[in-house]
Amino acid sequence: MQLSAPNHLRCPTRIAFLAVASVLATIVGCGTTHETTHSSAPAAPSAATAADQSSPQRMASAPPIVQQMIEAHGGMEAWASAPSVYFEDLWGPGPIWSRIQVEQGNRRALIDYPGTEMRMGWNGEQAWSANWEAPYPPRFFALLNYYFLNLPWLTLDPGVVLEETGTTILPGDPVEYRTVKMTFEDGVGDTPDDYYDLLIHPETHRLHANRYIVTYSSILPEGVEHTPEHLLVYDTSATVDGLVVPTAFTIYEDGEVYATCQIRNWSFQKPFDESRLEMPAEAVIDESQP
Repeated sequence: MQLSAPNHLRCPTRIAFLAVASVLATIVGCGTTHETTHSSAPAAPSAATAADQSSPQRMASAPPIVQQMIEAHGGMEAWASAPSVYFEDLWGPGPIWSRIQVEQGNRRALIDYPGTEMRMGWNGEQAWSANWEAPYPPRFFALLNYYFLNLPWLTLDPGVVLEETGTTILPGDPVEYRTVKMTFEDGVGDTPDDYYDLLIHPETHRLHANRYIVTYSSILPEGVEHTPEHLLVYDTSATVDGLVVPTAFTIYEDGEVYATCQIRNWSFQKPFDESRLEMPAEAVIDESQP
């Protein structure tokens, strides 16, 4: 397993990503595991229908540890049949939370930032933004946290390739996590060369962490093919509408904290208001290249 990018790739890529994290902290506002239980009020990956996502055939063909992980997070049917996934996130110290809603199936997305005029929409093919002040493309950002936060269920997306790779431990943590490498078939989504190494707890079967790279070319320095590998650890979780979801995570690079994110107000019951996808007059189309 590749643990880090070569040194000649690391510095320029890290600078670019720290710039993003810095702006998230100032403009946008986002371990030991604890859990609470409550009920919420009533790039992109390929667009899969709910029926595809919950297909018994896809579940049956997944490695047993992946099937156990999905069940440990509340099962596939409740997640796949939700009209949308809604949550709010806060990168870094804040102070402004963003509101994110992704339509299940078509994976259309809406993101806005209360108290500001900044917002964006993704219709599955094209992203637009209004008053966008961040240095990263809206198309890249549209499904970023949706993917980080919904990985247990996204393992059954069409075009995903899963391979059990053994076990691993993390610094200061004696648990031997079961590991599954998640890659993508050619032509799947914007960045099929991305990967995730899933770290699954051997007893609870919940997803504890993942190692990942990003290959979206427009956010990388010229000549760099991917970011360094990062470790994302889910710090806390909650049960919402019967599904176990993260409420905080920390990203590490070379053992040091790289970014933090808090998540709140999850809901799997909100209808998706497609009228909000209509581009406002001041919006611009994102022309960035994945």
